[in-house]
Amino acid sequence: MTDRDVDLLVEMPDPVDNPAMLAAQLSERISRALQGRKIDVLLSAPNLQRQTIHDTAREQGVLL
Repeated sequence: MTDRDVDLLVEMPDPVDNPAMLAAQLSERISRALQGRKIDVLLSAPNLQRQTIHDTAREQGVLL
């Protein structure tokens, strides 16, 4: 089995003040828990612009 990057869409119910910082913090914490595996975090929140990548993640992703 090869280590693959993990891409996560995190849906927030409330607005996020500093999305870049939150995504970085979540990525770091999860990466540590998974022994250094690379984690990419995409945030979705009411105050953030929705992009095509959000739709792709919802359509093709696995709900955790």
